[in-house]
Amino acid sequence: MKPDILKSKKIIWKIVLLVLVALMAFAIVHNIIKNKKTESQNQIKNVKVIQAKLGSISTTVDYPGELDVDKQVSISPKSPGKIQSLNVKVGSSVKNGDTLFTLDSSSLQAQLEQQQASVDSANASLNKTQSSGVEQPVVQAQQSLETAQINYNDAKTSYDRTQSLYSAGAVSKQDLDTASTKLNTASAALSAAQQNLSLLQQKVGPESVAVAQAQVDQAKAGLKSIQSQIDDTIIKAPISGIVSAVNIHEGEISSATEPSITILDLSSTIVKVNLPDSMLSKIKVGQSIDITIPSAKNKKISGTIDNIASNIDSKTQKYLVKIKIDNSDGSLKPGMFSKISLSDTKKDDILVAPNEAIKVENGVSYLYTVKNNKIKKISVNTGLSDDKNTEIVSSGIKSGDNIVLGGLTFLNDGDKVKILN
Repeated sequence: MKPDILKSKKIIWKIVLLVLVALMAFAIVHNIIKNKKTESQNQIKNVKVIQAKLGSISTTVDYPGELDVDKQVSISPKSPGKIQSLNVKVGSSVKNGDTLFTLDSSSLQAQLEQQQASVDSANASLNKTQSSGVEQPVVQAQQSLETAQINYNDAKTSYDRTQSLYSAGAVSKQDLDTASTKLNTASAALSAAQQNLSLLQQKVGPESVAVAQAQVDQAKAGLKSIQSQIDDTIIKAPISGIVSAVNIHEGEISSATEPSITILDLSSTIVKVNLPDSMLSKIKVGQSIDITIPSAKNKKISGTIDNIASNIDSKTQKYLVKIKIDNSDGSLKPGMFSKISLSDTKKDDILVAPNEAIKVENGVSYLYTVKNNKIKKISVNTGLSDDKNTEIVSSGIKSGDNIVLGGLTFLNDGDKVKILN
């Protein structure tokens, strides 16, 4: 029996020893945790703060849009004809005045040569008429009339002067009669010169120079008309841009029903966007609009509202708005998707806080303020928000309060802190 008793005592002592060791380990761990908690409570944390202040917040709404050309021109010849040469293809870049294609003008060239011969013949006829035997006397008669007119003017001036002197008793009656005779002679000579010229001009008549000149003018007009038709066989680009369609081929007859070539002017592009009626009061023609082009590496550009439809689209129940943008570098293409940002709501003189200063727990928003070097956790209601700031609607926060920025996860209400400058 003694060995069994001794063995039982040893087992009991071992159990007691294990219990004592466990109690000692628990006490040590408890003390460590307690000390750490105390140490944590007594530790002063460094924080960065910003003062709550009054500010403005505006929100934007994004709408999808599509790029389109602002201007396109369809080109066709004035009259159908056989395509002689074609200088462009789809995708070709052209400048204003570049030759796009030409029509066969061989028949018109023949007509031009024939009409030129008519002009030459009419000019020869005119020259012959002007150098005829009748034309030269007309020229001489005109010269004689001019001389007679000069002599008459001198005689009239001399007579008027002599008559004045005679009335004043400064000259004799004989001097007056002599002046009168000279005036009468000059008057008769002038009348004879006028009648002579008139008779000669009647002999020349409408059948000579005037008719010959009219024939020259008519022939030249015909020549100009044919040359204009030849010019019309050279079809040139009316604008600079990119060829988007070519509906002709060399050797065929140009169509009279569809355009031969279409050119897009990519220098000025528009963005088409459909907007609800609620946005119409917030936009106007001439207003600057921010646009993002996702397919062009999110390129951001500015556009100007060019047109707002006056009628709603029956299918979309929205209004079509056209925004003009500069595309002088040609980097933007028709059909590209775009994102248009429009101002929606704006509030001024409201209390705002940075978004990073707001912590949300279980659907409740909190701000961590610093008062007397201690953290005070305050629940707040929020309002309008943008990508930087949020409107704070709370009586517990006022302008000038210190709000903690960042590190909110490691802060607790009542923590001692030190504000970093």
